Amino acid sequence: MRLPGPGRPGARDGRGRCRLRRRRAVTPAPSSRVSLRSAVTEGEPMTDQTSAVVEALPLPLLIRIVNEYGDAPRSAAGESASPYPPADALGQEDTAFWAHRAAPQEKVLVETANLLHPVFAAASGGECADRLNTVIAEAGLTPAMTAREWDVREQWRTCRPGRTLLAAATLALLHHLRSDPDVSRLGTCLGDACVDVFVDSSPGRRRQYCSLTCQNRARTRAYRARRAAASRSAQ
Repeated sequence: MRLPGPGRPGARDGRGRCRLRRRRAVTPAPSSRVSLRSAVTEGEPMTDQTSAVVEALPLPLLIRIVNEYGDAPRSAAGESASPYPPADALGQEDTAFWAHRAAPQEKVLVETANLLHPVFAAASGGECADRLNTVIAEAGLTPAMTAREWDVREQWRTCRPGRTLLAAATLALLHHLRSDPDVSRLGTCLGDACVDVFVDSSPGRRRQYCSLTCQNRARTRAYRARRAAASRSAQ
């Protein structure tokens, strides 16, 4: 009996063992391929071509954006109907950061401010952490390592082109909390008609107001209240 020749299904080698036929590679149908946009949206692994390097926003600039463009600070100050400050003015806050960047659109500034204000207004460390995690996810922030010869450094990237400002602002908070993890030092002003945010850098860790203006107003009101109470008790 003649054995099947090489290459046929069920062919046997010289030792009588069955040789399996090698399958041909199958090209996926066009409908099964994932586009670049869907890969980013659906959380597929990112590459240098699908993400952008993020540089941390200067912390004072972050605070200014939240206070001047956030809905909560503007509402508390009775400025909801007032026009927003011109975005071009932000370039004067930190010229080095904006040297090679275009001024963000007003809509982007407002969205960024509204996403970050709740982080400062958190009532506990756990709540602050949860809100930070939400913002990190919204910004599409992911860490990576980069090397120049033997010098290896941390690098952060975002897969969301429309959230680059949020990513830069969030990274600024992460860098700050790495050096000082006490989130109680991220706060909102206790002054009347003010919920502006601030970062407490005072030695005593007792800051309660966004500025000396709000602090002095609060002291003046407290002084007047004490005098009024003393006057009523003397009558």
